[in-house]
Amino acid sequence: MKALESVKNASVHRKQVKESSLRDNPFSEMYDYINQFKTQDNEVLLSIIIPMYNEEHTIGKVLGNLPKGDIIETIVVDDHSTDNSLQEIHKVNIDNKIKVIKHKKNKGYGAAVVTGIHEAQGKVLVTMDSDGQHSPYDIYEMIKPIFDDEADYTIGSRYLGSYFYELPVSTRLGELLIEKLIQIFFGRKIMNNQNGFRAFNRKIIPIFNDFKYEGYAFCTEQIIRATLNGLRIKECPIKVYDRKYGTSNIILTTLTINLFSCILQYLLVKLNITIFKRLTTGQLKISKKSVKRNKIYAHLKYTIDIDKVNPVFFIERTSQPVF
Repeated sequence: MKALESVKNASVHRKQVKESSLRDNPFSEMYDYINQFKTQDNEVLLSIIIPMYNEEHTIGKVLGNLPKGDIIETIVVDDHSTDNSLQEIHKVNIDNKIKVIKHKKNKGYGAAVVTGIHEAQGKVLVTMDSDGQHSPYDIYEMIKPIFDDEADYTIGSRYLGSYFYELPVSTRLGELLIEKLIQIFFGRKIMNNQNGFRAFNRKIIPIFNDFKYEGYAFCTEQIIRATLNGLRIKECPIKVYDRKYGTSNIILTTLTINLFSCILQYLLVKLNITIFKRLTTGQLKISKKSVKRNKIYAHLKYTIDIDKVNPVFFIERTSQPVF
């Protein structure tokens, strides 16, 4: 009986130690998990990218709450802020381990994200907003499916998790509409499709090349590009908090126009993939039936080179990446 009681007490003690450790360092479990993927010294396993524009009231706290260590790097991309955001970064960047990249002019949210991506060294990359609405404690939830090779690209979802503010009806209806359009035209259902809290394997960085939308429509564009490339996308539950300072930089009218433009543009790309298929020999397969039915490509019936490009019938889409 004493032996059993001793084992029980030891188990309770270990549990208390673990809970105490988690309270002292809420990232300890994540550190232990990531470290098992380390193969050499001075290897960066996780890159945290934070695009920033005029967030002097929040950027210091956001950076102060992020996980730190030799296997983690933090990159802030300043999209030509005009307030004191950079000064606030300097206050917390005492050891100069936070890499700060400055845009000489304001380029937009998507452009800032891509700048950070091309500077990152980690095996897995995370993007977070600088306004304090995202919780750094959800990073583990975002990166685990990628390290476990269950997904190539994860997107944080307040609808699977929770949000602590009154969500505007226009925001929910807008995301619902984009969700349905992406689902109908591209076969992918993403509920929180405008969320900037995302993670991905560095192997998929090529999908961020030659992007067309530098603003907030970039979020939707990357979902579509990832889908067209056959990548595995997973939504993960996260917590989203109310914005305490400042206002959003989103111009709703501009965003709406860009979102519909983005979906239409990539829908035409998808149709192009369906109708045409480049052969390894450089020849082009063309579905004559599709060409004749679709007015968009009707002019190809009158192309004098049509017989020289080996016209054939096919219905399958190429499995090769299109970007």
